[in-house]
Amino acid sequence: MKPKSTTRSYIHNDVEHEDQQDRLSSLPDVLLIYIFSFIDTKLALQSQILSKRWVNLWTLLPVLNFDYSLLQRFDHFIHKVLTYRNASIKLDALNIKLTDYNTMATVFNYALVNRVPNLSIDTSDYLTKYRPIQCLNGTDSLRKFELKGMFEFGRFSVCSGLVNLRLERVKIVESDPFSCFPNLKELCLVNCKVGFDLAVLEVIGFELLRLVISSCFYHPVPYEKLVLLTPKLKVLEISGLIPMSFEACELPGLDTVHIDCCFSFVRAVDRIVQQPGEEEQKVNLIKMFWCLRNAKCIHLSPSTVKLLSISHDKLDEEPCPFVNLKVLNLIPPPNKPVGELHPSVATYLLRGSPKAVVKTLPG
Repeated sequence: MKPKSTTRSYIHNDVEHEDQQDRLSSLPDVLLIYIFSFIDTKLALQSQILSKRWVNLWTLLPVLNFDYSLLQRFDHFIHKVLTYRNASIKLDALNIKLTDYNTMATVFNYALVNRVPNLSIDTSDYLTKYRPIQCLNGTDSLRKFELKGMFEFGRFSVCSGLVNLRLERVKIVESDPFSCFPNLKELCLVNCKVGFDLAVLEVIGFELLRLVISSCFYHPVPYEKLVLLTPKLKVLEISGLIPMSFEACELPGLDTVHIDCCFSFVRAVDRIVQQPGEEEQKVNLIKMFWCLRNAKCIHLSPSTVKLLSISHDKLDEEPCPFVNLKVLNLIPPPNKPVGELHPSVATYLLRGSPKAVVKTLPG
């Protein structure tokens, strides 16, 4: 009886496997293409061996995802895909992770020429030196651009369609790199360095609604001077070291501010890196508050509250800049209760808005 049971089991498994294949094959092309858009393009292309009906499905993909770690002849594969895909199908997004600079330049230019609205380039595994990225001809088709890696980022030609820009680990080499994006609404700068010859970084965006600046290197250096010309800004998030000097135009619509003052220990080999002391950071923070005086909701990390508590008695002499404050949120440490806010700090933050609600919600 045992052999029969085993045979029945094999038959059952084969039938179930065929049934699964049939269900997958029965999906309409539109749904299969949608599914393939979420996986690496190499895998989507390999799917053609599963069914004759799928041979040309990869040529219809509206989204291309490339990862150099999955291929040996990466540049050859990209050239093949870009050459033989169905050109009548609009390419909605192109996401690529690679290390070769020339291949990156080829893909970048292809995306601009073919009016790809969503582009993501990641060269973070390339750690040799900074390389320039340029857009010599303006475009109105690019709407979302994510750039990660050792790039020198300067001024582009006008990209009037861009509304979302994220830069990570790039070096900004011009003081005003963002005014060429007149309709930019969201800007995110993560661990971006500023060239040593730049005395100021200007963020000019007359349509900008959200700005995120996060500089949490293991040996962070604060921006020497940060200037915001963003009259419609609603959300500002700053983490890392506070800029040495902070200026901003009037921000009448500023709704939410997140501030997380982070510090790090400088290694012995990095002693050349100059970091401001805590007292200096506190002074910079208080000066920055005045530029953000219209904020309605402020979120402060535990390290930021601790920074304000240094020489807390001096806060008694400081006028409070916040006159429209509705909510003051003191973010609690992970898995710990929030520390008690020193009376001097509380008085300083709430003096201009005594009816503001104090909360302790996670950030």
